[in-house]
Parts: sequence; structure tokens; C-alpha cells
Amino acid sequence: MKPTSFIGIASALANSRKLKLALVGMQFAYLGYKLLQNKETAKGKKKRKKLKA
Repeated sequence: MKPTSFIGIASALANSRKLKLALVGMQFAYLGYKLLQNKETAKGKKKRKKLKA
């Protein structure tokens, strides 16, 4: 399972409102990190293709 699935399940099962907000914040932070990581690798691949051609 993906880490976001575990965080989502944990936030659904949490009783405390503060804990739920913290877990949802963690989930958004992780998704943002993965999005930025994918953009950086895509830029690197494009540059490599231009240099080889």
C-alpha cells in the first residue's frame, strides 16, 4: 500500500480533531513532495534527451 493510503486510513480512524488535521496535513505535504520530485526528474530527462540528440 502507498503511504498516503496509510495516512488516510489513520486520519479516518482518529478520534481527535487536531490529530485528524495533522494527518491530513501530512498527506498533503507528502503528495506535494512527490509532485515536485516528479517534475524535477522530468526536467532532467528532457535535458538529457536534448544533449544526446
